[in-house]
Order: sequence, then C-alpha cells, then structure tokens
Amino acid sequence: MADDKLDKLDYYTLLGVEPDAALDDIKRAFRTFALRYHPDRHVERGPEAVARATAIYRRGSEAHETLTHPQQRSAYD
Repeated sequence: MADDKLDKLDYYTLLGVEPDAALDDIKRAFRTFALRYHPDRHVERGPEAVARATAIYRRGSEAHETLTHPQQRSAYD
C-alpha cells in the first residue's frame, strides 16, 4: 500500500467499521488493527517492514483517536 493510498483511506475503512459504528465497535476494531500492524510485530521482517507498519499504525492511531472522541468524530464526519 503506497503512502498516498494510505492517506486517502478514510478512518472507518482503515479500521474496518461502518460510519455508524458504536464506540465499543471502534475500540474493538482498533485492538484487532493494532495486533496486526503494531511495528514490534514486524521486526523480524526487516527495517522496511517496520517502517511501513509504523506508517500504517500511526494512521490507525489517528483514526482511533478521532473516532473515539465525539466532538472530533462529528467534525471528521
């Protein structure tokens, strides 16, 4: 996934939830996302894999932060 494609993904798609998802669903989706993309899980694959996982994880963290705060979520929507 190229960085421009990553930047174009909306937060809901990135976490794999619907736009009307409940807060608990978003938190659960982020935990699953974090297990898959946390940079520490990609160390054995080399520095390029860690760098890519870091970029993806950082974007997912932004999504989680935005979607779990009601005011930020309404501004995002």
